[in-house]
Amino acid sequence: MELRQLRYFVAVAEDLHFSKAAQKLFVSQSALSQQIALLENEIGVELFVRASRQHLRKVELTEAGESFVTAAQKILQLSQQAIEQARQIGLHQQVLQVGVYKTALRERLVELLQVLNHDFPKVEVKLVEFPTPHSVQSAVLAENIDLGFTLLPLHYPELNAKVIKKGSLKVILSQQHQRALDPSLTLESLQNEKWVEITRNLHPVYDEIEAMCQRAGFSRVGKIVQEVSSLELLISLVEVGRGIAFISSAYDLSREPNIVVKELVQADGSLFESVAIDSALVYLGKNGSPLVMAVVGGIGEG
Repeated sequence: MELRQLRYFVAVAEDLHFSKAAQKLFVSQSALSQQIALLENEIGVELFVRASRQHLRKVELTEAGESFVTAAQKILQLSQQAIEQARQIGLHQQVLQVGVYKTALRERLVELLQVLNHDFPKVEVKLVEFPTPHSVQSAVLAENIDLGFTLLPLHYPELNAKVIKKGSLKVILSQQHQRALDPSLTLESLQNEKWVEITRNLHPVYDEIEAMCQRAGFSRVGKIVQEVSSLELLISLVEVGRGIAFISSAYDLSREPNIVVKELVQADGSLFESVAIDSALVYLGKNGSPLVMAVVGGIGEG
């Protein structure tokens, strides 16, 4: 006997209607009827009056069914209480170790910590810094941390991901740049520009961007005038006109008075989305602890 079968039986018994119960349970009526039949076969008695269903299109409990529904409701209630009790014990446990990468956007981390502090006040959160998004994923895989804040794509099939912020590429320019007043920019129009970039070993999509540029007919090799290890320095160098830069749409640069942010578009004016920069929480699929699963389930996409 499965808890699922008990849930199905109780739903029909409470509604006395197979179709309505199936809709509430998000299953087909045929699947519902099949599970009820299996339950009756296992118990060895009819729970619903078969003659009423076949001839009068009416759902009625047998005497045995009326007795069994009370017991089934208690079993389901006790099973839910057991789940909740285990979940509460898990949530009141230990420390949650969350891995973050060096160039992670401060605003995203603050948002994540605010949710954790509000929804899980009894959980002590410890941030563990890693050099790259890839190394965060490696640490989750090795079970050195419970949860990772990273950028997609996933590099290991054993990991699961919950996207919390979608991002695409934009271009930032100095306010004094000759293209600063253009409403948007195409990739092809940037082939003669000088660039500032996050150093390759820290950049999550460095190679993807280079491949993207090559498909557009140029390479940035020799045109990257400075590689840096922080977004703050990258923005400062763009601000003083050292070069332009690609940046994720997730970043809010509205408070940077000397920086202009431009949409990157296709020749037809549609947004350029061939390189995605999605922020995500990653966790090990086999390590679905109540705390980790509760945190993942409680974080929504922004």
